[in-house]
Amino acid sequence: MRRGFSLKKLCAAVLVAASLLTVVPVNSLTAKAATTVDYYETTQVNKNGTLKYKSTGNKMVTITAGSYAKNALTIELDDSDKKIKNIKCSKQLKYKRTYKKYSDSDDKVIYRYSFYTTKTKRFSFIFTVDGQEYKVIINSATPVAKATFAGKELSTKYGLGSASYVTDMKKGKFNVTMSKKFVLESIQVGKYRNVTIGKAVEPTLYWTDTKNNKKVTLSSEPQVVESSDKDTFEESMYSTTIIRVNYRYVKDNSRGCVDYYFNRIVDTDN
Repeated sequence: MRRGFSLKKLCAAVLVAASLLTVVPVNSLTAKAATTVDYYETTQVNKNGTLKYKSTGNKMVTITAGSYAKNALTIELDDSDKKIKNIKCSKQLKYKRTYKKYSDSDDKVIYRYSFYTTKTKRFSFIFTVDGQEYKVIINSATPVAKATFAGKELSTKYGLGSASYVTDMKKGKFNVTMSKKFVLESIQVGKYRNVTIGKAVEPTLYWTDTKNNKKVTLSSEPQVVESSDKDTFEESMYSTTIIRVNYRYVKDNSRGCVDYYFNRIVDTDN
């Protein structure tokens, strides 16, 4: 038997279909995902006789009061059309954007910021991207109360332990005492190995773990660079060892590191 047509049922079906369509916003089909923002501490690495910059993996940036911290904070955006805005920090912390790089392949833009302060304290460096606020801790308080190598006191600013200082030392015990509210988490020793990649040679930094008050032997391998076509050859007259102190700030469990450099003369022509 043929069923009768129900206008009431048809109207109900139309209303349900219309309500389903209106659940989805009109602009949702064209909406762009939020900008991905990544920020991290960047440390200077002495490589091939020049200073390079490499991520430490830390979100807190450690600087030395009274010393210029070049390119110490890196901020990456995955959309080059977006901007870093509304920067806020104490007037006691001087800052400047000192590096910018575009990547055409993925439309990424990389910024680096440098800092200077004469105060020993923790600063908040606040900025926004796409209306979202981000906060970075710039720490110039001294995590390390004292560090020594072979009984000689170290410094990240000048003298033994600083990036530009050269020594003829070969080995010694490394000892570190942390400041109040900072906890020693680990100590790493970084040494370069000249790694052959295809037909090219490139110095690569490798890390090993050590304990506090243990003897560390400094590297004796000068860094070497050689191009794959053998047109370029570069060799340093010193080898670099980095002793890294990884620490934790007990109040908020934020982590950072302090690097001590040992540039040892190992190979000369006379």
